[in-house]
Amino acid sequence: MRKTLSLQTYSASRTVSSAMKKTLLLLLFLLATFSWSMGQKTRNIEKDVIPAVMFQVTYAAQLPAMDTKADFGFTNTIGGSVIYKNDNNWLFTANGNFIFGDKVKGSRTDILGEAITTVDGEVIGGGGIPTALAFFQRGLHFQGEVGKLFSYEPNPNSGFFVQAGLGYLLNRIRIEYQVEAQNPPQPLMDDYPYGYDRMRGGIAFHAETGYLLMSNSKVYNLSVSLEMTYARTKHLRDYDFRVFYDDNGEPQIMGYNDKSKRFNDFYYGIRVSWMIPTYQRQPEAYYYY
Repeated sequence: MRKTLSLQTYSASRTVSSAMKKTLLLLLFLLATFSWSMGQKTRNIEKDVIPAVMFQVTYAAQLPAMDTKADFGFTNTIGGSVIYKNDNNWLFTANGNFIFGDKVKGSRTDILGEAITTVDGEVIGGGGIPTALAFFQRGLHFQGEVGKLFSYEPNPNSGFFVQAGLGYLLNRIRIEYQVEAQNPPQPLMDDYPYGYDRMRGGIAFHAETGYLLMSNSKVYNLSVSLEMTYARTKHLRDYDFRVFYDDNGEPQIMGYNDKSKRFNDFYYGIRVSWMIPTYQRQPEAYYYY
């Protein structure tokens, strides 16, 4: 009984200690943030280079190249970024993007193989009728970047910029049923679509150059840039379920993916971003008579 009580007391004290540590860390963080904001020198955005944190919402229209071009067409990305611009106009960025598109190249037979498609490329559903399938591009791209802004108009905090960085890129094929009432064929139920999505991913290099505007009124804040992303990717699925038949009618199973094989995925296009900058503004001027 005493031992049980001792263990309960130890557990409770440990929980309290953990909560106190978290609370202390939170207070220290808030104190540091408050001290930093109070210690900033008030500057005029129209005349001075000022440090700022910028929260961005971005959209990019992209075209694929290299190995990506064999699988996908026109691509969209939407995402968000957090940028810190210091008082020397250096840019430090962290961002994440969702990749999507409705142009997947190849026929249904190319994507699903010959074992589950008819000679016309149809897929027969559970009800014995052709299933209305749709294929889409899906992916993710996360990265960190460092860049430099070169002051231009209308103030020292706006101008042309270049930046580059490293991250991780993933892309795959998503299979959807356009008519919910249809029963999907057995080979495409549950987790089986993962055997056909050809998902791959890897380390990615990203670079962009463009123009960034921080308006004097703090109302119009945006950037427009040209960008490119190159990723050295590999298979992320162990097995490819597709089956094709040779000239003799013998099934040729794609089987296990070669994890040592590498792909060169490349995207290029134009990105538009809208942002909310946070910085300490110069106080309004008051005149006394």
